[in-house]
Amino acid sequence: VKWAESCLDGYDTKAIAYTWCKKDEGGACAEAVKLEPVELPTYRFAQYCRYNKTAVTLSGAYDRLGVTFVLDRESGFYMLQIFVPAGLVVAISWVSFWISRDSPPSRTTIGVLTVLTLTHLMTGTNRRLPPVAYIKAVDVYLGFCYLLVVLALIEYACVAYSKKKHEDRKRRENKLKKGPPSPPQPDLIQDARLARCTCADPHEPTVLAVVRHPFKWNFCLKHSHIDMASRLLFPGAFLLFNIIFWIVLLHKAQRLSLFSSVIVDRC
Repeated sequence: VKWAESCLDGYDTKAIAYTWCKKDEGGACAEAVKLEPVELPTYRFAQYCRYNKTAVTLSGAYDRLGVTFVLDRESGFYMLQIFVPAGLVVAISWVSFWISRDSPPSRTTIGVLTVLTLTHLMTGTNRRLPPVAYIKAVDVYLGFCYLLVVLALIEYACVAYSKKKHEDRKRRENKLKKGPPSPPQPDLIQDARLARCTCADPHEPTVLAVVRHPFKWNFCLKHSHIDMASRLLFPGAFLLFNIIFWIVLLHKAQRLSLFSSVIVDRC
């Protein structure tokens, strides 16, 4: 946003008065500001705003005329160089959900490459833009994309762990089918201590065997369920984020009028 003011502090309102329009024009001022066609490499001219005000100082009151030029940053470059590549990298990370769970190198390679690619993209973007002390919209977008690719890599770790637990459970079940397990061997030292404490007659030998039953957790989450849920949750979350992100961004930038016929006054 650029602005300009015209004033003559040597003459107060008693001596001279500035107005954009003549008295007989009735405030139309259609020709008050004339703009020649201008093209800027990174900005697009949106509109201009005229105003007049009275500045009051110690020496008196003075009329001032001002004009404000509203400029919008061109988003085509950032869409092609940042937003679209980031979205494609996130989509590539979803390919691992359809790769076989028995191919760890393929799934791990895709996850690591997408994380490194987004890291390089974030570094290049921050190097290209001026350093500021607040969070930019592109930081929010790239941060969420980075979170998705990292979660996609963690998802395979969960699948591998679930697969290992499933294979261990199958192996134990096969051992049980082959034959009953051998009875637990009693602990003679522990049995002697228990007999000494619980037996009334110390001359009568008593053997007490304590069998501990392990706690079993009946809930079972298969590795195939994790992949099937990820195929829906990851694209759905990314689509919902894009809808909310672009609506909020265009509303904050007052550029929703580009998609409607209603002209929004931004003065």
